[in-house]
Amino acid sequence: MTNPPFLNRRTVLKTGLACATVTMSMPAVAKTYGLAPKQIDAGVWLIEGAKDSFAPSNGGAICNIVLLETTDGAIVVDTGSTAKMGASIRAFADEQLGGVAMTLITHNHPDHWFGNLAFKDRPILSLPACAAQCDRNAEGYSEALYHILGSWMSGTTPVIPQGTLEGGDITIGGRRLTLVPMSGHSDADLVIIDPATGVLIAGDLLFLDRAATFPDADVPTWLDALDQLQGLNFEGVVPGHGAFHRSSAALVQTRNYLVATDARLRLAAELGLSPMEAMIAGPVPGTETLGANPEEYRRSVVQSWTGYEQKALPLVHPL
Repeated sequence: MTNPPFLNRRTVLKTGLACATVTMSMPAVAKTYGLAPKQIDAGVWLIEGAKDSFAPSNGGAICNIVLLETTDGAIVVDTGSTAKMGASIRAFADEQLGGVAMTLITHNHPDHWFGNLAFKDRPILSLPACAAQCDRNAEGYSEALYHILGSWMSGTTPVIPQGTLEGGDITIGGRRLTLVPMSGHSDADLVIIDPATGVLIAGDLLFLDRAATFPDADVPTWLDALDQLQGLNFEGVVPGHGAFHRSSAALVQTRNYLVATDARLRLAAELGLSPMEAMIAGPVPGTETLGANPEEYRRSVVQSWTGYEQKALPLVHPL
């Protein structure tokens, strides 16, 4: 039996980026991002992230980045985990897409916005609650990522979104987008629909072939959001993590993972198991081969155990 991953209590409490598996001596890697933007539809470009957890081997390039062409330059959706990654995305936009019109941030987790420094000369917008969470957690996120990614984080300074968005349609450089505020994965999840192509940019409400993350999850609310997504009109899906696809695969897989993992943790708490025992049990059978598992399952236990335990064993208050 292998030892459980190192737990940084301060990181758990401040950021929810807990239970990361990190070796004390990081392997030598070339500190460049081999980003490979791919056009997935008319004027829609995807930089697909690795289906892994944060690690020196991937430099934190684990979430999907979308760029939408407009006559005013690209609309960039999320900016990655480091200043260096953001700079690579910006270079592609400047060289191939006529620059940057604005940046939209889907939610507050750092793999989606810690590259903002490269875009600070243009508007960076998010839902109001997302901006507040970014501001509140920036220091803790930065500490956690420097611990995990080391020199990949060189020069990275968190830049909080400066403007806020609401739901509805916006038009930038002749391209109309429909913005749909939701929640569940976080308190403020921005969903973007490109009506011209029917592409749905779901952020981390959807995962495909990668274990879903739970740092701020409200599972019932998340499941309600999946119902809402199912009812939207779309022809292709960009999940927060996983490949672009033209089916309901990410919706089905994300729902199944949430339901199964929620049931596993609820039962473990009701049986009076410790969080370590729940971690040792491992992911739900059938999900252990998803990207980032079993690390992500272990993280989910740490991040959400208190809530499950309190529901299973409510405190008895004296009269």
